[in-house]
Amino acid sequence: MLINFTSSQKAGSIVHIQNSKGKDILTFVPVKNYQSVAFSSPSRATSSTYDIYVGGSSTGAVTNGLYQNGTYTAGTKNNIFTISSITTNVGSGTR
Repeated sequence: MLINFTSSQKAGSIVHIQNSKGKDILTFVPVKNYQSVAFSSPSRATSSTYDIYVGGSSTGAVTNGLYQNGTYTAGTKNNIFTISSITTNVGSGTR
């Protein structure tokens, strides 16, 4: 999936994706400013709904920006989307 934000996000600002049941799918902290995030996972499912958050904080081990085995404290909910096909674009921002 490709997530496009309408404006550039600051380096160090967490991107968090969770499913509609609140299960964490991705918690990532980029080291550079960003406006788009490409993401793929075998756990995503067509017709499933996901929430995207920006900011907040997380505990757990960080390896190459990816948080594992931690707890995410919500930042700002940026978007809610449903996966419509094997490739899904989210957001109206362009790069």
